[in-house]
Amino acid sequence: MKRGCYILTQTVTRRLAFLAILLLMPFLSFAQNWVLKGNVADLTFGTPIPNASVISRASKASTISDSTGNFTIILKAGEQLITVSSVGYFPKNLSITYKEILAGVDVKLAPETRELKELIVKEKAPDENVRSSQMSVARLDIKNLKNIPVVFGEVDIIKALTLQPGVSTVGEGTSGFNVRGGRTDQNLVLLDGAPLFNTSHLLGFLSNVNADAIRDVTLYKGDIPAAYGGRLSSLLEINTRSGNKERVNVAAGVGLMTAGITADGPLTKNKRLTFLAGGRVAYPNLLIKRFPEPTNQNKAFFFDLNARLSYEISENSVLSATGYYSHDSFKFPEDTLYGWKSTAATLNWNKQINKSLSFQVGANLSYYTFNLEGISPTNEYLFQSGIRQHNGHLRVLWIPSPAHKLDAGMVFTHYQLAPGNLSPEKQSNITNIDLEKEQAIEQAAYISDEWSPFSWISVSAGLRYVYFKNSGPGTVYEYQNGVPRTEESIVDTLTYGKGKSISNFGGLEPRLSVRINTGKTSSLKMSYTKTRQYLHLISNTTAISPVDFWKLADDFVPPQSAEQLALGYFRNFNDNTFETSVEIYRKRLSNLVEYKNGATLLLNPALETDLVPAVGKAYGVEFSIQKSKGILTGLVSYTYSRTFARVQSGFSSEQINKGDWFPSTVDRPNSVSISTQWKWKRGWTFGTNFVYMTGRPITFPDGTYLLNDVVVQDYSQRNLDRVPDYHRMDVSFTKDTRVATDQRRYSLWSFSLYNLYARKNPYSIYFKQSGTRLVSYRLSVFGTIIPSINWKYHF
Repeated sequence: MKRGCYILTQTVTRRLAFLAILLLMPFLSFAQNWVLKGNVADLTFGTPIPNASVISRASKASTISDSTGNFTIILKAGEQLITVSSVGYFPKNLSITYKEILAGVDVKLAPETRELKELIVKEKAPDENVRSSQMSVARLDIKNLKNIPVVFGEVDIIKALTLQPGVSTVGEGTSGFNVRGGRTDQNLVLLDGAPLFNTSHLLGFLSNVNADAIRDVTLYKGDIPAAYGGRLSSLLEINTRSGNKERVNVAAGVGLMTAGITADGPLTKNKRLTFLAGGRVAYPNLLIKRFPEPTNQNKAFFFDLNARLSYEISENSVLSATGYYSHDSFKFPEDTLYGWKSTAATLNWNKQINKSLSFQVGANLSYYTFNLEGISPTNEYLFQSGIRQHNGHLRVLWIPSPAHKLDAGMVFTHYQLAPGNLSPEKQSNITNIDLEKEQAIEQAAYISDEWSPFSWISVSAGLRYVYFKNSGPGTVYEYQNGVPRTEESIVDTLTYGKGKSISNFGGLEPRLSVRINTGKTSSLKMSYTKTRQYLHLISNTTAISPVDFWKLADDFVPPQSAEQLALGYFRNFNDNTFETSVEIYRKRLSNLVEYKNGATLLLNPALETDLVPAVGKAYGVEFSIQKSKGILTGLVSYTYSRTFARVQSGFSSEQINKGDWFPSTVDRPNSVSISTQWKWKRGWTFGTNFVYMTGRPITFPDGTYLLNDVVVQDYSQRNLDRVPDYHRMDVSFTKDTRVATDQRRYSLWSFSLYNLYARKNPYSIYFKQSGTRLVSYRLSVFGTIIPSINWKYHF
């Protein structure tokens, strides 16, 4: 009996022990993991390298460095190899033992010189385009934008983005860009976290962001992280770089139309405080004077400034402040003077609390103002409009285990808009008009988790909630029911006091992306994104123009919304030398803003009487083949996309094209871009671009009729015609005089020929009455070859 009790006791004990092991196994396994902490910096200058990839294939773990170069990665116990890499640097392999786990690692990456990479879509690691759960992302290599031929030879971030699949513009020399059939105002452009409401100089010829001060550029074409919202189509993140910790560096350059200087370095002996400062100035009048009359009477000018201060409070705590200012002016002969200014500033504190928890607290502001000055006799006036945005945020990043990466935060935003103010000058007969300002607050909270339960699958899910309130002081009109909204149908006027709620909106914005490996070098991805937009850019032009103005969402013009579903297949070949991808997407949009025929938008106190709500749809497929290694590198992409709008109303005066679907102004079905870089000896690189796009939609007159003996053109069907197709080839030659990676003084020369075969690509077609005939004319922005030369000296 005793023996039987003993055997029974032993059996129960063993089972309990086995059960305890099963319960404790996940914790025992996690306890055996190693947590490696380190920093990645430039070998030559000592500056931190953000977004550097840290990979352990043995542990099947990966991470990226933050804005200060710091990283944390959880590894399996035991000696193993990690690889640290970043765009524009030679990768480095490190053997990790328990000694490195205790002390941490400082990784110095050497910049590439002879094998300089071109501007391409680039993920965080050589095969990150396959392994990451994110899709529809483009990253630009800022170090080598000089290899891309551009107009006037000036490095241009926005124009370089249009070489990527799914990104286009409505025409040459225009402001803004379009992503997957979206409008220009549906792109959120952030400079160090502060929004930019205008991204161009010289009415769209050049980007207003100085590439010499920029650290990285990332475009999210659809799979927008839950931390961001407020736009429907895309997120463009532009971040300035920190100053060099080791010594002061200066780079000065001059070209045919612009000159600039950038300096960075330490400000204190302990090297904890660093600075970066840069500026550009333009002198286009030297070129304008060589054009025929009356164009040679025009005048233009711009400058922009960038600055950044970074203070390392401790090894795990960094305080940074950035500033940006730009000013433009453009004058037509004896007629009108345009001027616009952008101001942005940010303050951020990044703190690493422990190996798995960090946070960021920050605030930013952004101002954009526009002036239009009439200078002709008896017609002298000053028109002003603008927008102000203030923002505060808290962001927390927590990595509880190798399988989870949680991101959560809150955002508070205040808007103030000035739709327009017109005041007469001197003896002008202009009537003074002062539209009411608009103001609103927006509050958002979000959380997301990137979960990798197995090496072959990764899921990223996020949820964002937004509350938006349009508040007084303000005036709102009430209109008669059953008839179209017009000034004549106003039946009452409501006045709201300061802070009183005029209208409010809100809702959840889910985000989801999934990656499934289909092989060692291939994967299948899917993403779903829902977004809302509470700001509307009011414009009846196809591209952003200075006289456009912003409007807040209200009961008459509710927030725009969009849902996008995308599916993609990614595969790399020859040790990641070739990266290929195909993505298909479909978007559904609502509450888009369209305009009645003959609408008056500027200085209209009852703007809603000329606006009509619309719905939209867009779909397309994007193909991309990229070669990132070797003497010859490049990117070939093809995009087929369609985007349509529809306005349905019970009133015939508000119908557009009888309520049928019609092509949006940015509908360009076929787009091809080929960008190549061929590295020669002695630091030379030969670059080429070829671009082809279907002509954009346009509205031609259907005929003419007589009104009081005056011939009037009749336009009845919107966007059912097209301008001719667009195509262009550019070439460039760049020379880097460096012979060693640590060479301090060297020059960069750039020679380019834009529009090599001098094609007169029509931007638009307009019509004029000539007697009884209607005569058409083509307008080409660049109808000839544009040569340029730029020189930059580093010391």
